[in-house]
Amino acid sequence: MTKNILITALLAAFVSCSTLNSSKQAENVDIFSFADEITIEKLHSDLAVLAHDSLQGRETGTIGEQKAANYLAKRYKEMGLKAVGDNNSYFQHYELIQPAVDEINYTLTNSETGEVADRSVHNKTESGNFVTIFGGNDPLQGKVAFVGAGMIDEEAGIDHFPENLEGKWVLVFYEEGKTDMRYLQSVLSNEGALGTILVIGTDVEDFEQEAESRMSGFGQGRGLSLKYLQDNNSGNAPAFNRVHPQLGAEMLGLQSLEALEEMQQRIFSQPESFEAYDLNFTLEHRPVINENIVETQNVVAFLEGSDPAMKHEVVILSSHYDHVGVGRPDSTGDNIYNGADDDGSGTTASLQTAEAMMKAKNAGVGPKRSVLFINVSGEEKGLLGSRYYSDHPIYSIQNTVANINMDMIGRVDPEHVEDSSYVYIIGGEIISSGMDSLARVANEMGPNMTLSKRYNDLNDPNQFYRRSDHWNFGRLGVPFVFFFNGTHEDYHRPQDHIEKITFQPFLERTHLVYNLTALLANSPERPMVDNQEFIEKTQVQPR
Repeated sequence: MTKNILITALLAAFVSCSTLNSSKQAENVDIFSFADEITIEKLHSDLAVLAHDSLQGRETGTIGEQKAANYLAKRYKEMGLKAVGDNNSYFQHYELIQPAVDEINYTLTNSETGEVADRSVHNKTESGNFVTIFGGNDPLQGKVAFVGAGMIDEEAGIDHFPENLEGKWVLVFYEEGKTDMRYLQSVLSNEGALGTILVIGTDVEDFEQEAESRMSGFGQGRGLSLKYLQDNNSGNAPAFNRVHPQLGAEMLGLQSLEALEEMQQRIFSQPESFEAYDLNFTLEHRPVINENIVETQNVVAFLEGSDPAMKHEVVILSSHYDHVGVGRPDSTGDNIYNGADDDGSGTTASLQTAEAMMKAKNAGVGPKRSVLFINVSGEEKGLLGSRYYSDHPIYSIQNTVANINMDMIGRVDPEHVEDSSYVYIIGGEIISSGMDSLARVANEMGPNMTLSKRYNDLNDPNQFYRRSDHWNFGRLGVPFVFFFNGTHEDYHRPQDHIEKITFQPFLERTHLVYNLTALLANSPERPMVDNQEFIEKTQVQPR
């Protein structure tokens, strides 16, 4: 059966089912007819609150984000959806850790003599011979191995990496475009290396400027991470350190910067002749850290299904209600990043879908399966809220039928200025042929938008299939579809205002979401993950 025939058959089946159900209801009233309850005026009303300046950009862990969460909970309560969060609330609370590094101490020891070759400290007022560029929140200590320029090309006979680097630092001559950073990162993540010691040219002034520029970052809170994952993590995260060129030369047994430059040029020009070797040094990297606890919450609201045999199965409709807060001002002086599109639009669509579906239930034509509406926090910090939910599900992952995720569905990207009736669809067929078929049916039932599959490719360089909250369901084998309007000039900028929202395509996309939610909730069969390539990728790319 071709896909077009399948879609026609599915559509006919649902229309027939709706007709049978409506014999007990008012004429032409079924669950799908309630999509018309969603209007531009109602979308604008909710979004005007979520994108208001008083919420200060809804950054995770802030008062503005809490205000947004309170508004969502108030709306779900007014609708009559069930509170299924902590203590019978609409909130699923979780804790984040925000480390603040006060200083980092570095001790370089000659492993043959036991003598300290260099002792450095880097903090707000002092700098020495090492600079941590990335990572470095864990204490690390081990021997140093020299891997030349960090190049690898099997066909050309080039391999600067030894077989075993576990528990060692990797000293490398770094040059952009030559050092294989992708392979180097895999050595750190997969082979247990402690981190890098980068020798970047021989320009002492450049090193000193970088050391000075990073002083202001000490004592400032760094990125957020999930506390429970940190509590369960017995390993150490690698550090990317840069070394003063003169000390780098001494570690290699060289007497001058001129000798260091000559060695670099030789290895870069004749990479096939280099073989890695251990140096007679041990580096201890010891940070002084204060860990601040940041409290936040997902917002969860439940609509119980009507079918006794199916209501234990759940369709999840997700969006993220956090944004990036207050930041650098634009040319007008505006420094509030309102996030009307990202993702005020998806969150508003979630509210309106919930309200319309609850009206269908009150009219006696509600969904057969249950629907969980979840607005997550921490998406902008690394998909943290959806990761927390997927590891602490309120309803089991085994009984989670599918995830529909919406992130940025209120604008039109530059490629569709002349034809705004479109949406990018990611997921669907690259995961589940059943999800793809239902998404097509949902579209043919009303909005009839162009379903663009431009980014729907596991090998697309943008990797959108794993860059929003649907990924934390997909990694566990839950079929998903992700709706997205594409990026625009106001992405993560203060100009992402409600005035920039294009409400007609926003309405059409919300109707599509409603239809698909209803189809998934009423379909006799649940969609299955049946793309082997996706299954293999989730096995090698866990979050």
